[in-house]
Amino acid sequence: MASILSPMNAILLSALSGLLLTAGFPKPAMFYLSWAALVPLLYAVQRKTGKQAFALGYICGLAHCLTCLLWIYHAIYHYGGFSPAVSFLILLMLCCIMAVYPAVFALLAQKCEFRPLLYVFGLPFAWVALEWARAHAISGFPWANLGYTQAPLNQLIQIADITGVYGLSWLVVLGNTVISGFIRNFCRRSGVAVLSACIVCALLYGFWRSEQIRGLQDRTVALNVGVIQGNIAQNEKWDPAFEAETISTYGSISLECVKQEPVPDILVWPESAMPFFYGVDENLSPQVDSIVRQAGKPLLFGSIGVIPVEGKARLLNRAYLLDQGARLVGAYAKQHLVPFGEYVPWSNILFFVHHIAAGSIDFIPGTNPGPLLFEGPPLGVLICYEAIFPQIARETVRRGAQVLMNITNDAWYGDTGGPYQHLQIARWRAIEFRVPLVRAANTGISAVFDATGQECGRLALNTRGFLTCSVHPMSYLSFYAEYGDLFAWFCVFATLCALIFKIVHMRIIRPPANAPSLVMDSDHRQVMKG
Repeated sequence: MASILSPMNAILLSALSGLLLTAGFPKPAMFYLSWAALVPLLYAVQRKTGKQAFALGYICGLAHCLTCLLWIYHAIYHYGGFSPAVSFLILLMLCCIMAVYPAVFALLAQKCEFRPLLYVFGLPFAWVALEWARAHAISGFPWANLGYTQAPLNQLIQIADITGVYGLSWLVVLGNTVISGFIRNFCRRSGVAVLSACIVCALLYGFWRSEQIRGLQDRTVALNVGVIQGNIAQNEKWDPAFEAETISTYGSISLECVKQEPVPDILVWPESAMPFFYGVDENLSPQVDSIVRQAGKPLLFGSIGVIPVEGKARLLNRAYLLDQGARLVGAYAKQHLVPFGEYVPWSNILFFVHHIAAGSIDFIPGTNPGPLLFEGPPLGVLICYEAIFPQIARETVRRGAQVLMNITNDAWYGDTGGPYQHLQIARWRAIEFRVPLVRAANTGISAVFDATGQECGRLALNTRGFLTCSVHPMSYLSFYAEYGDLFAWFCVFATLCALIFKIVHMRIIRPPANAPSLVMDSDHRQVMKG
């Protein structure tokens, strides 16, 4: 079958799609481009073979991942102890895996080329199914889901409390397939009608739901939260020479915070704010306790924990909750660790990683997802990139958490898009589970969101200071909290059914090997061949 585009033009269009996909994420956060980002790829795969379509989708995926996830290179190169070449190679290896998903999508688009209904209305389901697979395969990495690009449209994304981010991914891909279908004269009227109806319904739901949730929030007792951003450079954070200075920094900002109005009911420090073994180090731990007693407020903060496992000391990435008298009332250990950052997957095979990686990567995961309890509302803790996994937030909310606390250290990412993307993703957990989310980041961006995703305030990247906001704890379970990824599961089921139907249909109608076949000529007319 002849191709509309030359190979080079098809490659350029596919790469353009990858760049447009990235442009929707911060930075630069051109969310409106996402509604047409896949159109060049869909045009490029027209009248291609399956292998060609897969290759073009792979090029799109590589272009997208290499540009969107460039912050990974920054972290590996600056803090992993690797050379620029090795750091880029590690990033490339991850992107080569991630690019498989857009490649499969492009292949499915090629298979639906002459089935307008499947093309326009079926491909959005396939995209969501692939995003869901990426979120769960191996360790899972649901970082750049397409729906996250629509974060600036707060009313539109309120449907996340039903569908999660997958509902917005579906809607954005539907916009792309409708535009592509319009170009190809596929389901023009029905496509535009369905897309318009979905957008209008989502917006109407968003306005209604936002008002309803605000009404529920107004009936609850506010909790004033003081977020402390120490802005400790990553290359100083674990240097023993800076330990005293780090403690002093957090102490002075905290004591200043409790003198201001509104007076915080609880203070929050970031992940690993105290770079020592709290409760074990007999010299430094009392200094933290002293700060808490002076402030007279409970404190949630991050530090490294250590426990014996089979006679060997193992590390935990922990959050500690102290009451105003500096008594330990709760602790949470990070459940979803960062592969190759906090542990080595398949360590019996990749044993050499321990020898070439800088720092310790011998952490073990926590096992208790329950919220932390004190005299205030139950606090659900998400440490670092646990915030990108909705199932972790869902579990703690279902166990009674009324406020989500995301403590993180994004100093690894520098001034790249990483901190902005991470903040954007974390915000969705507030909308999905209808609880406020408090985010304390070492170098920023710290922020507080209410249960509709509205921002109370933020501390800019690479700044030092404090932020006090009033949040309204919520004990309301959203549809998404109750039923989880039901919409994503439906997309997976629908995609599998379509694939099975196509395979069975092809076997039933497959003509004999010597039979003539119908193909399309250059004017899209059916002609006999053979």
